[in-house]
Amino acid sequence: MLPYGTDFSAPKIELPDIDLFKTQRGSIARAYFQDRIYSMQEQYEELIELAKLNEIVYEAEYNFEPKVGQTYHLYRNFNGKLILSLIDPPWATMEYIRSVEFTADSIWKSLDFIK
Repeated sequence: MLPYGTDFSAPKIELPDIDLFKTQRGSIARAYFQDRIYSMQEQYEELIELAKLNEIVYEAEYNFEPKVGQTYHLYRNFNGKLILSLIDPPWATMEYIRSVEFTADSIWKSLDFIK
């Protein structure tokens, strides 16, 4: 009583079509990896933008110690120098660039889009 035939007159053993399974699962796996790569690329680009913003803000002139959670405003004066200030926009004598927040990780987070 074996689960398979033991002589030539027994019914033919049919193997499942694993090539179809491989192509279906392969395309699902490929789509998964492509999606993950796209997601990682977006995160990388966001990280680069954050690093550029932090470089700009840390190079700006300010003469106070930033406090975590506080909102600051980045301006460009008539000489082209960047100044970080507590004064809300608009500031008549300077060009408003963007508002930023100082985080607990010592990172400057943008609160609006580049103007």
